[in-house]
Amino acid sequence: MKTIRNPRIFIPAFMLLVFFSCNSAAEHKEAERSIMVEISETSLQTVPTNLDFTGVVQPFEEAHIAPAVPARINRILVDVGDKVSKGQLLVEMDNTQLFQAQVQLENLKTELARLDTLLKAGAVTQQSYDQLKTQYEVAKSNIDNLSTHTQVRSTLNGVITARYFSDGEMFTGTPSPAGKPAIVSVNQVQPVKIIVGVSERFLNEVKTGQNAEITTDVFKDRSFTGRINRIFPTIDRATGTFRVEIVIENKDEALRPGMFVRVLLELGEHEALMVPSMAVLKQAGSNERYVFVLENNVAQRITVEQGRKFNDKVEILSGLKEGQTLVVSGQHKLIQGSEVEITN
Repeated sequence: MKTIRNPRIFIPAFMLLVFFSCNSAAEHKEAERSIMVEISETSLQTVPTNLDFTGVVQPFEEAHIAPAVPARINRILVDVGDKVSKGQLLVEMDNTQLFQAQVQLENLKTELARLDTLLKAGAVTQQSYDQLKTQYEVAKSNIDNLSTHTQVRSTLNGVITARYFSDGEMFTGTPSPAGKPAIVSVNQVQPVKIIVGVSERFLNEVKTGQNAEITTDVFKDRSFTGRINRIFPTIDRATGTFRVEIVIENKDEALRPGMFVRVLLELGEHEALMVPSMAVLKQAGSNERYVFVLENNVAQRITVEQGRKFNDKVEILSGLKEGQTLVVSGQHKLIQGSEVEITN
């Protein structure tokens, strides 16, 4: 049997084989080539412990004013925006029940005086007198109770922020738009407060009485001074934070409840491991942050926890330690185990 060899087919196939072999060798050689990087040694630096937050101004206290029992509203003496004092009369309720109770009390008082005279003359028993006196005391207590519900007064100094009824309407005790039964709402705006969530790692550094700086876009050229009034005793495990209440005197009432503000807490200074921000990479599709360090000119990927930023540097809370060789340029080309060549 005769083998037929076609040079026209053999030669191109041979050339393709040689081409791919050379190309594969070139790629292998390129893969073995060291990646050029710049490095820096990690070190501790003294940085200010300034904590920044955003918050919302809240009234220092708020009260939703209403009588304890349903009744018709005779007259509401205040409106939204009115300033009120603690104990000031705000609402007059229907006094029909109060009037009836007062008449009953007067009758009991007269009858008690008559029995007192008869008791001294021996015409009635002590038991009869004591029973009537008990009725009188109960009626007197009822008068005091009805008086409180008929004349509704403010429980704090503040400003009327909402009014839910008009004169003549029936107060039924159902929740108002504020979520609680009320005829009017009163907010104390001197002072006001802001509540922020602080990371638990600052628990030992935050103290009551410390000052805070408050700024807002509404007053671009002005800042307000507040102080830490209360530190809440529990830590939210979902966020790892504890709540801190900051109080601002707000004597001119410039800060209004609901206003967005920025809060700056200055807690002194501390030692922190700072690295260039560009050295920290983010894993696509997650919140994982990582860096590359060198060990014998071989890149090692390390997951880190990032803290606060200071200009072009970022604080590393965990993952790195002082004295490690950190890749600060060229790290985007690296993978675990890459060989590198240092350029700086």
